[in-house]
Amino acid sequence: MNTKDLIFEIGSEELPSGFIPLALNSMKVFLEKKLSTLNVSSGPIEFFGTPRRLAVRISGLAPTLPDTLETRMGPPKNISFDKDGNPTKAGLGFAASAGVDISDVVIQTTPKGDYLSITRTIPGKPISEVFPDLFQEMISAIPFPKTMRWSNPGVRFARPVHWLLALFGSTVLPVEFGSITASDTTRGNRFMSSASITLSDPQHYEEILESYFVIPDVEKRKELVWAQVVQKAHEIRAVVKDEDLLEEVAGLIEFPHVIVGSFDEAFLVLPPEVLVTVMKHHQRYFPLYSATDEDVLVPYFCAVSNIVPKDETVVRTGYERVLKARLDDAQYFFTEDLKVPLETYADRLKDVIFHKDLGTSAEKVQRFTIIAISLAETIAPEKTHKVREAASLCKGDLNSLMVYELPELQGVMGREYAIRQGRDLEVATAIREHYLPASADDELPSGVIGNIVGIADRIDTICGFFGIGMVPSGTSDPYALRRQAIAIENILLEKGYRLSIVWLVEKSLAQLQEKLVKPFDEVKQAVITFFENRFVSILQARGISGDTIESVITSFDDPVDTFTRAQAIEQVRKEPWFPSICSASKRVENILKKTEAGHLVRQDLLLQEEEKDLFRAFDEMEAQFIDHAGKGEYASALKLLSGLKDPIDRFFEKVLVMSEDDEVRNNRIALLNTLVHLFDKVAKFSKITAQQ
Repeated sequence: MNTKDLIFEIGSEELPSGFIPLALNSMKVFLEKKLSTLNVSSGPIEFFGTPRRLAVRISGLAPTLPDTLETRMGPPKNISFDKDGNPTKAGLGFAASAGVDISDVVIQTTPKGDYLSITRTIPGKPISEVFPDLFQEMISAIPFPKTMRWSNPGVRFARPVHWLLALFGSTVLPVEFGSITASDTTRGNRFMSSASITLSDPQHYEEILESYFVIPDVEKRKELVWAQVVQKAHEIRAVVKDEDLLEEVAGLIEFPHVIVGSFDEAFLVLPPEVLVTVMKHHQRYFPLYSATDEDVLVPYFCAVSNIVPKDETVVRTGYERVLKARLDDAQYFFTEDLKVPLETYADRLKDVIFHKDLGTSAEKVQRFTIIAISLAETIAPEKTHKVREAASLCKGDLNSLMVYELPELQGVMGREYAIRQGRDLEVATAIREHYLPASADDELPSGVIGNIVGIADRIDTICGFFGIGMVPSGTSDPYALRRQAIAIENILLEKGYRLSIVWLVEKSLAQLQEKLVKPFDEVKQAVITFFENRFVSILQARGISGDTIESVITSFDDPVDTFTRAQAIEQVRKEPWFPSICSASKRVENILKKTEAGHLVRQDLLLQEEEKDLFRAFDEMEAQFIDHAGKGEYASALKLLSGLKDPIDRFFEKVLVMSEDDEVRNNRIALLNTLVHLFDKVAKFSKITAQQ
C-alpha cells in the first residue's frame, strides 16, 4: 500500500517563548496515545515550533486506518437452536441483525456457557475522515498556562490563531478550529516574507519555510544561534558560556541573526551578577567573557535578531541604547543603595508585610533568627555570633532599590553590600547563600552559616503556612513548601548535620504560637508527616528499595540517621541470615496483635534448650548491638544479627510459643518482643520482603 506524509500546522500570533516546548510536548503525548489507540503505524513523527507556529509531520501514513476485527456476542445456544438443531427466532434474529446468514454464526464457549457470536472485519476509515477531528481535539487539549478569546467564536488558544495548514500528501484535510478552516497554505517570516505560501507536499515543509526565512525545527534553530554566537564571540577574542539562554531565545525568533553590541567599560564596576541579570533576563542578550579568563566579563554582548537587517548598524545601535538605559538605572540603584547601611534596610522590613496572617518580614526574621541561633549552638557553637548577624541581615537587601527592580538579585546584592560596607566575609557569603539550593539541581551553601540560616528561614516558612492552614495539596504549592522541605533535608544529608526534625518543628512552631489556627500538636504532626513524605522521595531518588524505605521511615526523625539505616539494610539484605530476621519480626508482630507483651524475660521460665539458646545468643550481642547503633554504625550492628539466624530458626521450629501455661507463654512472647524491640532500633524488619 502506498503511503503518504501528513503535515499539520497551527499558525498564530507570537506565542510566549515558554509556551512552545509545553505545547509541543502536549502534542507529542496526545498523538502517541491516539495513534496507539487507533493502531496506526507510521514512519518518523516530527514536531516543529516557532513563535508563530506549532506543527507536526507524520511520515509514511497509509491512506486508511488498519482494518479491525469485531466480535459480536449473541444469545445463548440453548435458546438459539431447538433440540433438533434448527435455528429459533432468537438465532435467526441475531444473524439478521448482523447482516449474515445463520450458517455464518459461530458457537463460542464462555465461562457462562455456549453463546452465538459473529466475527467480522470492519474496514479502516480513511485518514481524511479521522484526522480532522483528531487534530481539532489536539488543539483544544494543549494545556497553556493562559488562554484567550478573540474574534473567532467558541474557541480559546494562547494567542489568536490565523491559519491552519493540514495536508495529507497533496490533499487538504478539512480541519476546523472555530471559524478557521485548514488549507494548503502557510506563511513565512512576518518581517521578511509575510505572504502566503502554498505547500504541495509535506516532505518539503522545512525546505520551503527556510526559503522564506523560517527555521521551524527548534533544535536546528538553537544550533544555529549557538554557532553564530560562538563565532561572533571568537571574532572579538571573547567566549560565551550562557547556553541555558538558548531555549528561551530560540522561542523568540524564527530566523536567527546574531549581532554583536557593546557597552561602556565604565559599567564593569557594577557587580558581574547585575550585568549578567540585565543582559540575560531582561534583554535576552548573551554576555561575553574574556577568552583568557572566563570569569571576567568584557563590554560586549550578542543579541539575536529575527531578521537579517539591511543596515546592521541601526539594529546594533538600538540594542545598545536599550541596554545602556537599563545599565544607567542599575548604576544609579547601586550607588544609592551603598549610601544606606544594610542594617537600616533590615530595620525597614517592619514596614513590609510577609503575609497578612504571618506578620511583617521583620517578624519573620526575628523568628528564624531565634531558630538559627539554636541551630548554631548545636551544629557550630563557635559560629553563633556570626549566625546571629547573618540571620538578622539576610533579608535586608529586599528593601534595596536594586533588588526592588531586579528581584533575581536578592541575596546577591546583600552579599555585595555587606562586603563593601566592611562586614565579615563569612557573614556576607551566608547572606547570599542562605537562598541555596534554589532548585533541585542547584548547589548547596558552601559555609555552615549559610546552611544554618537557610534551614531556619525555610522551617519558619513551612511551619508558618501550615500553621495558618495553607497546606500544599495535589499540584498546588504556591509557596514552594515541598521544595523548601526537600532543601532542608538535602542540606542535612549532604553536610552530615545530625538534627531532629521533631525538635526543629517544635522550635519553629513555638515562635508561631499566637498565629496558629489549629492546635499545636495537630500542626506539628502535619509538618512532621510532610517532611517524612518528602524524605521518602529523596530515598527513592537515591535508589533505596521501596520496602527498605518503608522499614526505616516508621521511625523517621533525623534524616542522616534514617538514611544511614537505609544504607545499612541495603548492604546486608542479600545476606543468607537476613530473611530469618525479617521472618521473625513478622511472626512476632502477628503474635503481638493478639496479645499484650512485656520486655522482662525470666530465665527460670525458659524450659527448652532452643529458647535458652536464643536468649543466650541475644544476651551476648545486645550490648554490642546497642553500642554500634547508638554511634550510628548500623552496618556493624546489623552484622551482629547474623549470629541469631540459627537460634531463631530452631526456636520457631521446636518451641510452641502459645503454651497452655500462661507464665511460660508470656515469657516466650516477652523474649520475642525484646528481640524485635532491639531490631526496631534499626528498622521495622517486618516491612521487608527478603528472599530466602
